[in-house]
Amino acid sequence: MNIKTHSIMLLPAFPRPGLSTTAIFLFVLPTIAININYGIAVAEGYVALCNPYWDGCTSISATGRNGTAFFFFKAAMLPLSLLYFYYWLPCSKRLNSMGYEKPTIGNLGFFAVAALVLYTLSLGALGDNFRLMHRIGIIFYFSLTYLCQLLIVHRLGVLGQQDLSQTLQKLMCLFIFGIAVLTLFLDALLPNYGDYEDAFEWSIALLLLINFLLAAWNWRFIEKMKVDSLETSE
Repeated sequence: MNIKTHSIMLLPAFPRPGLSTTAIFLFVLPTIAININYGIAVAEGYVALCNPYWDGCTSISATGRNGTAFFFFKAAMLPLSLLYFYYWLPCSKRLNSMGYEKPTIGNLGFFAVAALVLYTLSLGALGDNFRLMHRIGIIFYFSLTYLCQLLIVHRLGVLGQQDLSQTLQKLMCLFIFGIAVLTLFLDALLPNYGDYEDAFEWSIALLLLINFLLAAWNWRFIEKMKVDSLETSE
């Protein structure tokens, strides 16, 4: 009895983007989404027209509470939360392959993504419980994202993957930390701190996004070093 073996046609395997490419997406896409959302909220009259990064006329959250921006914000940020997870987990695996075996970054990244999802889903919902969820979500998202960025740049430095972007990332992390500490002092000292709080929120969000761009530079440097070492070994 002859048994014929039929070959199975497989779908083509498209190459996954490297960490540097994903990091660029994490700078470009959220920056565009947040600013488009602000433009929609302004156009529909829900928030004032200003430079939110400086004037602090409105918060990021206020731009996504009403009208079309309510739906746009969720439609943009929920898929982006998956992109964040797609970045943190490979970062953790890459560091594991380089000698850092702890799952800290992957775990923190997971909770950062969960916090972003919680914040996005609760934004604009009525009730004290939803407001609390929104507050918890935004605080943990900012804090855990910052910690992930700081840990990655620190571990890469310890593992000897040094370049100019490493220095710039460390300075950026220090700058973000300085702003966060400054906001605590201003909140305690200034009775009208609320007039400036939103501008600090926009600025910290932008700086965290810029840090992804610097991380892309660093990952590109590491990828180039790997290619060069392979070519040398051949």
